[in-house]
Amino acid sequence: MTDNTACGAAYTEGGLTTYASRRAHRLAVWSAPIVACIPAFAEAHAWGAPYYLPVPLWLYAYAATGTLIISFMVLAFTSGKRLPDTGSRANRRHEGLRIPAALLRAGQRASTIFVVLLIVSGLAGTQNPFLNLSMPGFWIWFYLGSVYISAMFGDIYAFTNPFALLLRVAARYFPTLETGRYPYPQRLAWYPALLVYIVLIALELFGAGRPGDVGLFLSGYVAYALAGAYCVGRERWLRQFDTFGMLCGLCAKLSPLKWSASSGNKVTIRLSNPVADIAQEKPSHISVVAFLSFMLASTAYDGLRDTATWNAFFWRGVYPHLVHLFPSLAKNYAMSGEIILTWQWLTFAAIGVGYYGLFRGFCALQAIASRSSFNGKDVARQFYFALLPIALFYNVCHYFTLFLDQGRKIVALAADPLGLGWKLFSISPNQDSVAQSLINAAYIWHAQVILILVGHVLSVHITHAISMRRRNRAGTTAVNELPLLVLTIALTISGLWILSLPLA
Repeated sequence: MTDNTACGAAYTEGGLTTYASRRAHRLAVWSAPIVACIPAFAEAHAWGAPYYLPVPLWLYAYAATGTLIISFMVLAFTSGKRLPDTGSRANRRHEGLRIPAALLRAGQRASTIFVVLLIVSGLAGTQNPFLNLSMPGFWIWFYLGSVYISAMFGDIYAFTNPFALLLRVAARYFPTLETGRYPYPQRLAWYPALLVYIVLIALELFGAGRPGDVGLFLSGYVAYALAGAYCVGRERWLRQFDTFGMLCGLCAKLSPLKWSASSGNKVTIRLSNPVADIAQEKPSHISVVAFLSFMLASTAYDGLRDTATWNAFFWRGVYPHLVHLFPSLAKNYAMSGEIILTWQWLTFAAIGVGYYGLFRGFCALQAIASRSSFNGKDVARQFYFALLPIALFYNVCHYFTLFLDQGRKIVALAADPLGLGWKLFSISPNQDSVAQSLINAAYIWHAQVILILVGHVLSVHITHAISMRRRNRAGTTAVNELPLLVLTIALTISGLWILSLPLA
């Protein structure tokens, strides 16, 4: 999907996969008029007409820039030299809420059953994505739902991880899964989780949108878990291979609720200052920097790829040069379809690498400004959490309308998870109208803008908190934070710009 609409009735290749088949899309680009006029991938979820910002983009840009600069000035010159500690007296006085571990184990069993149901429904159920539980069940509730719940309520996923339960059960019969057979090369760090994350997003953007693809992906993920645990052990796999666990764990850093195992077979939930917690984190591996960069880049690419500006750039700026070099392309519409698909893949990779390089470049500038022994890589490893709120809030802004529209249909699909005509329980039909959705469009746009601003202001707070932990003088901190402040402003304006672009 794109950010330019409040997500109508279906998934798309630009959003959480398309419900049309790949063949239908290629046939669309094989006809000359369509190749000349519209992008190769139809925007099936759109309302049929582009929606523009209710006020000009430059007003949002000025507002966003002013908000970030004022926030930076306040933080740099009036916040003082000390930040709240995670172990403050208030936190020590409150022991926190204790939850019986049995309750979380029940939740873990339920999530495991849900994953198994998604696999069965994807592989054995109807391949009509509108009738199969696997599509919204996986993309909306398991993938996006786990991330958003973690950001709000803490790392619940760590205690309800279905793949952890599957591995624990399998380890009872195959003890090698518990310890592994080979030592894990430390230089690989979190790259395995990043690689699988790239595969997941590629399936989202370029997959055919069949429920069977979800079933195959989850089946492959279970095999990936078993093979990884066999090689390096169960705990190591959960810590550095599990993509969903890493996503939820990173987003849970922004939650004011912290989960920890306690004595008495219970789990304790405590209130905490997420900014102070993040400021005390040790520098991480560069693979985590790449992970967060890709999280932001993939969402930005998803929003950009089906806009009129992006498609006009290809058809008017790139394609004519290709036809000039290879005249046979002018009449070979099948080859034109392959070219646009190749262009999509290349730009997907280029934007992913570009966002990572952009962050590393500004970190290098910050290292130069600080006049310390740190280089750009060291600064990136220390300030990587500045990307987290930007990536998360942009993701929420990008997908929350789809979450609201498609997520509520989970109950209806649960009554017939395989789409075979079952009626496990009766539900009332949905009475929402398209007109009602159109009425709320302006509110959706303003909510998206607010989400982006909140994420970027929080990024400024985190950057400042990390700087205050590393340095003593506030004046020096203000100067040293300027490169990352400029990057934050640039990302804010670029996000708003993508939001303002009409669909092709």
